[in-house]
Amino acid sequence: MGKRALVLSGGGGRGAYEVGVIRALYRAGWIPEILVGTSIGAVNAAALAAGWTAERLVDFWLGLRSHHVHRPHLRIWRSLFTTEPLRATLRRYIDFERLNDPDNPRTLLVLATDLRRGCPVVFASRPIPKTLPVRIGPEHLLASCSIPYIYPATPVERSVFWDGAVMANTPLNAAIEAGADEIVAVLLAPMPGQAGGWPLPRHPLQALALVLDLALLATFENDYRQLEAVNQAVRGGRPLKPTHREIRCHVVAPAAPLPLSRILRYDPAGTRALIAQGEADAQRILDRLEG
Repeated sequence: MGKRALVLSGGGGRGAYEVGVIRALYRAGWIPEILVGTSIGAVNAAALAAGWTAERLVDFWLGLRSHHVHRPHLRIWRSLFTTEPLRATLRRYIDFERLNDPDNPRTLLVLATDLRRGCPVVFASRPIPKTLPVRIGPEHLLASCSIPYIYPATPVERSVFWDGAVMANTPLNAAIEAGADEIVAVLLAPMPGQAGGWPLPRHPLQALALVLDLALLATFENDYRQLEAVNQAVRGGRPLKPTHREIRCHVVAPAAPLPLSRILRYDPAGTRALIAQGEADAQRILDRLEG
């Protein structure tokens, strides 16, 4: 059996949808060796890389509240919220020693945007081509979660970083470079052309969230089409490069846009509903694969 990769995108409190997907995948025995995450997806991926079960992740999210993630920033000219509560939460709950253990069978890749160089960077828990191998800690996850203006940029590794969604939210290429043969990519917005209508943002924060969602979709659609073109060439016996191989990619995404208001909200009722939705959507994909 080849290597499996789980690619998790960003979306704040809507990341509970990913937790439902993870619960369905783990229950079916689909356990990834490669975990790729951006923003809140990086937090979920890090938890799994540190050895969490799906049910522990569910329990964590059901106990998560907004004040565990952020609080209003006193210097609003820098950002609306500070992520210091999230830093404390990560340090309290995630075992970074276990995550970075050289014998850990799981590889973690975290995407962020390097402001000084103007490019995406992939932090990796072990050496992978086209990544920056580091000892991943809370600061790398915070860098990936630093939504512009909503949260402050995060200094890491002699640079300053924003949310990975700014340039590439669902890094399929990172999973491929890590050796994935099968990928499940989880989006927190509908696949391009499948949504029945996007909600109009009611204030600037929702407008920014919508912009990031649309950037996510544009990046993912391009990466997905490239992967499908490579797969088609390989199946036809005409690989574009000698190293190309067929890589199966399954996408789990909501049929309709998730509420923009959920980006900054973490509460049991909303979390429970998103977990159930993600679980149901993932089960439909699993049923098709088994059929």
